[in-house]
Amino acid sequence: MARKTLELKAGKYADLKTWNKKGEIKEGDELDGYLYDRENFTTKYGEMYIYVIKKLDGELIKVTGQKNITSKIDNEIPLGVHIWFKFVGLTETANGAMKEYQIDIDDEDRIEVENA
Repeated sequence: MARKTLELKAGKYADLKTWNKKGEIKEGDELDGYLYDRENFTTKYGEMYIYVIKKLDGELIKVTGQKNITSKIDNEIPLGVHIWFKFVGLTETANGAMKEYQIDIDDEDRIEVENA
């Protein structure tokens, strides 16, 4: 048997910068762009989601789908929709502190996305 350490499989967007990375996001930070793609995969903690946003300047950036995000972004939201994320701050829960986000969409403002 050959032992090896398994790495988190972050899919085809593994090299993109993460907007809501722990320790780098500050209260009030915002992200404005279009929902370009989403992918999910299984980790040792369960299912994880990545949302890829095409910023207004064309840069692709990913948002890790923490519980407060995945509970608000329905998989029925079509790709290409204008979306805004705002980091509101930390909220205390029974399991400790959780990041709180405000998420808005404009389903009339869309871009064409080849994956849609």
